[in-house]
Amino acid sequence: VRDPQLRIERILDSGTFAALTERDDSGMLAAHGTVSGTRVTVFATDATIQGGAMGEGGAKVILAAYEDAMKHKNAIVGIWHSGGARLREGVKSLHAFGLVFNAITQASGKIPQFSLVLGPAAGGGAYGPALTDVIVLAPEGRIFVTGPDVVRSVTGESVDMARLGGPEPHGRRSGVVHIVAESEDDSFASIQRLVRLLGNQGALDANTSDIDLAKFLPESNKRAYDVHPLISGLLDGDSDLQELHPKWAPNIVTTLGRLGGRTVGVVANNPLRLGGCL
Repeated sequence: VRDPQLRIERILDSGTFAALTERDDSGMLAAHGTVSGTRVTVFATDATIQGGAMGEGGAKVILAAYEDAMKHKNAIVGIWHSGGARLREGVKSLHAFGLVFNAITQASGKIPQFSLVLGPAAGGGAYGPALTDVIVLAPEGRIFVTGPDVVRSVTGESVDMARLGGPEPHGRRSGVVHIVAESEDDSFASIQRLVRLLGNQGALDANTSDIDLAKFLPESNKRAYDVHPLISGLLDGDSDLQELHPKWAPNIVTTLGRLGGRTVGVVANNPLRLGGCL
């Protein structure tokens, strides 16, 4: 299903979709709603119109979404499935992307920014997600500046979209993508998890019980061990754990979760991979 409203509603709690912009031919739609009761702003490219290519009209939709998110200081999610700029609009479409990139940059460090890439995202549609805090890539998601045909004509190398911008190159080799989802449903669940963790960071309960981390370590200090169970044991048992970059530089583990009800980030060497060396 490529309909932007259905994709946005798939993230939000049932019945909370509230449109910020009208359905038109801009190739974009923006709305706000809640995820587990936490307010969030979401915009989506409309892949049913010119392959989700964006021009001036689409930029205004994204800018409206960022204005709403910044006003309410809540997380923003971009759902990307876009062929990039609308070439028929010429340089105006490039200026439109510049305005969007400026909004993303200005919001950096002020509100959480997440990107969900469900299909091919080319040109400006690749730069947009790359500027945000966390990128979730669905199995059919592809991120590249120029497509296989251009690469072939310039370099002579024959590649397909998956090899150029799919889960393998970006999840394991480049590190561009933070979370590679196993299915489209999993990709939406990952976005919801991120919104819960960073959209509602909670408060620390100082009365947390002592945690015996020794039980997660081997008896011999010469043996390598996997640090993942130790992280899970440290964080709340019912917490939304979300590891970032699990296959990229696996000698270091970065995980989001909750400790005493408060969202925290964990950075840990993993002795099981390269001895945990940097």
